[in-house]
Amino acid sequence: MSQWLVVYSFPLSKNLSALARFIQRYQLPLRITEEKNRQLLLTPDANLAEVLKPLLQRWDLGEIDLDRVQLQRTQQPNISEANVKAITNTAELARQPEKSPADNPSRKQVFVLPSFPLDKTPISLLLIALCFLGWFLQINNFSSALLIYPDQTGSALSQSSLAWHLQRGEWWRLLTPAMVHFSLSHALFNALGIWILGRPLEARGGSIIYIILVMLGALASNVSQYLWEPGVLFGGMSGVVYALVGFALVLQRMESTWRDIPPGILTVALVWLILCALGIVTFFTGIGVANAAHIGGFFSGLLMALVYCIFGGARKFSANSIASRKM
Repeated sequence: MSQWLVVYSFPLSKNLSALARFIQRYQLPLRITEEKNRQLLLTPDANLAEVLKPLLQRWDLGEIDLDRVQLQRTQQPNISEANVKAITNTAELARQPEKSPADNPSRKQVFVLPSFPLDKTPISLLLIALCFLGWFLQINNFSSALLIYPDQTGSALSQSSLAWHLQRGEWWRLLTPAMVHFSLSHALFNALGIWILGRPLEARGGSIIYIILVMLGALASNVSQYLWEPGVLFGGMSGVVYALVGFALVLQRMESTWRDIPPGILTVALVWLILCALGIVTFFTGIGVANAAHIGGFFSGLLMALVYCIFGGARKFSANSIASRKM
């Protein structure tokens, strides 16, 4: 096994049937194995590995179809001396018209949520745990120290309940309402949002930037909701989830090759935001929605993403960066 070189590494969720057909079609000295929760493509030929690597990177990103790739090689007994040339290299593909779904209706672009090692997303896992911990504390009447007391007096902000908390040094209340959930379904919904949106952002961008994004989202959503409706008790991590939505939305505009989060999910989240803001969800369900928290979190995510991208952070989400970290 020590003589076999790793050509490329794929996640377990990646369907390699097209690659298997490609190997069989050209009788290439390649094998596919599974090691350490990854699918590895191996070869004993260093030259072949060098030729195939950029081709496989483009296929992994969905830019080319391996079933349409053609190889040319001279008839030599030793594969390491063979002149293997990928016809569909970068320059030639740029001149070829892209095949549209109408040309082949059976082929559709499918987005698969990537899997990440748990040690790459510790903050997301902590946030998911906090969703359920906050719900547990709420139903057992232990959450009062985490919430901002509603203000029923209509006093100026300097005389409000929030000002009273801050004067007592209880600054954590600006963040901790995001932890408290008033129902199990609410906790589940937000935990799912963190799992789908948060883990790709943390795994690609790093935990430090992710912590800043989460804290900014919690702060913006909680303060926005309190200023909008100071007399209403509120809680939940929906504002943080919408900060992730805003951040991901800008990233996908700045770095079009990044598709860890399917665009359809962001579209659904934005539609839900609008339906809640218009009062349609409350009208049909009778459930109060913290719309200011959603909007405040969303715009905080947009703003942070813009600053992040201006300083070059989007490079971490580029196809080349992701491919290089896979190897």
